[in-house]
Amino acid sequence: MNSTSVHPPTVLPVLETALVRLRDHRADDVDAMRSVWGDADGMRHLSTGVMDDTRIRRKLDQAVASAAEVPRRQYQLAACLQGEDRPVGGIRLDVEDATTGYAGVLTMARHLRGTGCATDIGWLMLKLAFADLGLGRVWSMTSLENADAVRAITRFGFSPIGETERYFPEADVTMRLVVMEVLADTWRAMPVPAGPRPGIG
Repeated sequence: MNSTSVHPPTVLPVLETALVRLRDHRADDVDAMRSVWGDADGMRHLSTGVMDDTRIRRKLDQAVASAAEVPRRQYQLAACLQGEDRPVGGIRLDVEDATTGYAGVLTMARHLRGTGCATDIGWLMLKLAFADLGLGRVWSMTSLENADAVRAITRFGFSPIGETERYFPEADVTMRLVVMEVLADTWRAMPVPAGPRPGIG
């Protein structure tokens, strides 16, 4: 069972499992995130499309700036393997109001697929939303063509609530999307992630 707090943190709380940890992005994450955001195959179903170094730097600058805002409304977080500081992915949480957050798409290096990292990253994002920020609902969207992402977000506790179509100018693509949500009570009933899986690193 997961417990919750109603007191939003003034600094980013510790967000880690035995497998991964989340931290704020830094401007020097460019090289690491190039292997994630610059991976054409890994980014083909995402609304941003594949990113070059200019766009990666811009996204990291935005993450650094949003982390300094008071009150903080956006958490663009780097995902690192436990015991390491080099990002292998990222996830975003936007605070829309006192009860609702929007989860941006999880990105992760392809060689870590199937290792359990994605499930832990999603659980930590929801811990931030529900236990640390006191939100009651988080929603998200993902491409219907991205079967891996749909399966992953379902493991986080999300359930589909509808479909929509949207044009994304960054990738110059129109996507059919499934809209999903998870409530705080659902997250509280989820098991806390277990220890590290074999074959990570």
